[in-house]
Amino acid sequence: MKNSFLRIASYIAITIIMVYGYLIAKGFSDWELLSSFEPLLIPMLSVGLFLSIYVHILLHEGGHFLFGKLSGYRLVSFQIRHFKYSQSDHRLHHIQTASPMLAGQCLMAPPKGDYAELPYRAYLLGGVLTNALTGAALYSSAYLMELKVGSLFVLFSLVPVWIALSNLLPKAQNDGALVKEASRSLHARELLFRQLEMAQLIEDKVPFTDFPDAYFACLRDPQYQKSFLVDYFYMVAYVRALGKLNFEEADSLLQTFSDNRPVKESVYWPIYLMESLFCDALFGRIGTAEEKYSQIQAQPVLKRYWSANNRIRAAYAFFCHADIEAAKNLLGKGPTAAEDSDQDSDNSVELLLYRWLNSYFEH
Repeated sequence: MKNSFLRIASYIAITIIMVYGYLIAKGFSDWELLSSFEPLLIPMLSVGLFLSIYVHILLHEGGHFLFGKLSGYRLVSFQIRHFKYSQSDHRLHHIQTASPMLAGQCLMAPPKGDYAELPYRAYLLGGVLTNALTGAALYSSAYLMELKVGSLFVLFSLVPVWIALSNLLPKAQNDGALVKEASRSLHARELLFRQLEMAQLIEDKVPFTDFPDAYFACLRDPQYQKSFLVDYFYMVAYVRALGKLNFEEADSLLQTFSDNRPVKESVYWPIYLMESLFCDALFGRIGTAEEKYSQIQAQPVLKRYWSANNRIRAAYAFFCHADIEAAKNLLGKGPTAAEDSDQDSDNSVELLLYRWLNSYFEH
């Protein structure tokens, strides 16, 4: 709570300094004019500022790409909201079930070499630097213009500055947090680079069951449990176990994850809550599953995940409430995640799970 307050306060302080500094530098003295403006200007500016966010998100991810390429990284995928370009097939895909918390992402595979020697700061902070430079350029240009036009440039320079700050100041797993974490130890950097390597395997449609066991050795090593970067490996290992229909292993992984990590602080908390409910339903922990269902329904972001996953909803309806018709109806709508994946059907874990659930209703 304290960190969030300080973060918001810093945004407000910088905004006031930028606006006030510009007006003073331009010799503005009639402060009463600030309260007299065209009413239609507010919605027009609001729409313009909102649309500019997507422009600066694109520039942010482009900064990751540019500085990643300069550091020897190779493009894996480039995503803005529901649209993702995949380097593996050179196609633009529409992702229906994109995370509501994901505005954009530029995934790149690291260069080959010793993890201890590989660069990472330029790639991770390339987006922040691009936004900061864009904001500085817009703000500086305002001083070359007359007050009315220049004020618009100042206003629109705030968006890239805010985006730069929101990614630079460490929070969750943003760019600043990743750099801070990777700088702490070689173990953290190993997790970062292996995570990027696994992301490339996923994008190349390598079946999860074919992932090297060496990638998951960190889950048994206490040294890696200190880093939030290990959370990703729990999630991938969980999907890998589901791909083998090894539900005992999958359930054990989620329980180990919650025992060893502050799960509620993880960016994977929504996924964990959904999948642990799925396992609770499968193993007859009905009371626990219903408690998690109540948590999901109480939070809008979690409800989006819930609505987008018919497989988990069907398992909950069937195993917890013995509602066969509801389960069959949900399964009949098809695996949305599998449709988004563009993978061969035999390699889709989601589709495999749908087939497994459907087998309960085959006669």
